[in-house]
Amino acid sequence: MLDKSLFICYSTPNYSKLTNLFLDSLNCINVKNINHKLDNPNPDLLKKSGFGTDLWYYCVRNKINHLINVLNKYDSLSDIKYFIFSDCDIIYIKNNINEWYNLEEIILNNNKDIYFMKEGSTNQVNSGFFIIKNNNNIKNIINFFMEVLQIFDKTCKSKMPFGDQSIINNLKNKLNYGFIPNDYVIFGAVIYNKNKSLLHHAVCCETIDEKILQINKIKTEF
Repeated sequence: MLDKSLFICYSTPNYSKLTNLFLDSLNCINVKNINHKLDNPNPDLLKKSGFGTDLWYYCVRNKINHLINVLNKYDSLSDIKYFIFSDCDIIYIKNNINEWYNLEEIILNNNKDIYFMKEGSTNQVNSGFFIIKNNNNIKNIINFFMEVLQIFDKTCKSKMPFGDQSIINNLKNKLNYGFIPNDYVIFGAVIYNKNKSLLHHAVCCETIDEKILQINKIKTEF
């Protein structure tokens, strides 16, 4: 599956420590096909980082814009079977690399166009990681994310506390979507299945340093 995928990701300079860990982990599972946009926001935005700041809203908005720009080139990316969007606070786990074959079997055996990570044990979408099939419905996926962006741009922050994720959850029934089984995910400090875990999303942290501490703690389990 990995050799048939294009990983799409977005980051800003303040995230460099995490981004380097993220890219190193992709390298460890032999992922070479990566479209990474390193954005350079206005320096005033970079003065304050973290969840809910102006920088955070800027980033979650522009990561969707980057995704749309990449997907719009799908005609020239016909050799790509899957588009995998990933936040840069995700670390990929080499130990269970063969489980990607099993995840692909699940995706192939279920007729969905997009597979989201769950928000923990809920049936809500976490927009930090998802897998899009490059199939005949890709235009619908592009139109969906364009609608997310349009709504984002005219919605006040208080009405979208989780940014793009709030909007995606409100609109998700417009998609033919499924969820990635939690066995393949480590969500924050929660390891659902140590023998199947493919990726760790560092969440429930206030700062970048806290995310790195969580990442290092999870690494000791593998």
